[in-house]
Amino acid sequence: MVRLCHKTSDEEVARARTQLKTSLLTQLDGSTPVCEDIGRQMLNFGRRMSPAEIFARIDAVDADAVKDAARMFIEDKDIAVAAHGHIHELPDYNWLRRRTYWLRA
Repeated sequence: MVRLCHKTSDEEVARARTQLKTSLLTQLDGSTPVCEDIGRQMLNFGRRMSPAEIFARIDAVDADAVKDAARMFIEDKDIAVAAHGHIHELPDYNWLRRRTYWLRA
C-alpha cells in the first residue's frame, strides 16, 4: 500500500479506471442494485448522477491524485492490526508500522 505514495504509474491508474467502470456497470444488472445505487448517490451527492458524469469523475483521476491521496491517508500513519487464529507468524506492530514510512523520500 505504501508503494502507492511514490510509484503509481499512469498505466496502473488507467487500468484501475477501466476496471472500476466495468465493475460499476456490471453491478447495475437488476432493479435492486439500481435502487441501492440511487439511494447511495442520494445520500452522498443529494442527486442521481448520470453514468457519463460518474465516468468523467473517474477519468479525472490521474497518478498524481492517487499519490496525493495515498500520502494523506497511508504514508507514515498509525495502523490497526487485528488477527484471528494462529498468529505466531504475525509480525509485531513495530515491524508493520515501519512499513508505512520506509519509502519516504
